[in-house]
Amino acid sequence: MEQLFNPQSSGNGRREIQLCIFPHLQEFLVIDSRQNDPDVLFVKTDEIFGEDFYRAVEAEFSEALRCSSKFPFSHLINLPIAIEEAVRDIAMTFILERLGVPVEQEEAIPTVVVYVVSGGALATHTGKVLESLQDLARGDSPGADGDSWEVRISDLVERETAILQEINDQQVAEALKGDSPDYFTLWESRN
Repeated sequence: MEQLFNPQSSGNGRREIQLCIFPHLQEFLVIDSRQNDPDVLFVKTDEIFGEDFYRAVEAEFSEALRCSSKFPFSHLINLPIAIEEAVRDIAMTFILERLGVPVEQEEAIPTVVVYVVSGGALATHTGKVLESLQDLARGDSPGADGDSWEVRISDLVERETAILQEINDQQVAEALKGDSPDYFTLWESRN
């Protein structure tokens, strides 16, 4: 599954499935370009992250934790990286299964690109991010139902931006009150 996260691994340069993840929302955008016209889907996270997903992650975590190692401290120090990779692979497997991709046949796995739509770029360039997402979804030819998914993409971007702003405001308020572990000051009297 690791090749799914390496855009350089595809020889033909075509991105067959593009996932647009909004980290603070409970749905994400899928642009499936395996056919001529892109298919734009909005998938709820609870369709992916159900009981089977959590059991698979727990089993992988248990296996990684108990993996015998000649260097136990090194193993424990590197455990977060191993868990992150495992969770990413399991999540991708469940997403692809939801999209009807036979993951057991590696040669049938399409090229997947994941975009995380959040952070500073979204906060400062919302219009450009929105335009880029709409261009991705539109592909070479805008479909008749383009207006409906363009409105939904706009809604996702607006909701993610609002949540980011709320989180930022909360962090600044906590920092100014000294309640934040990231508390900072320009000058402090220690008397």
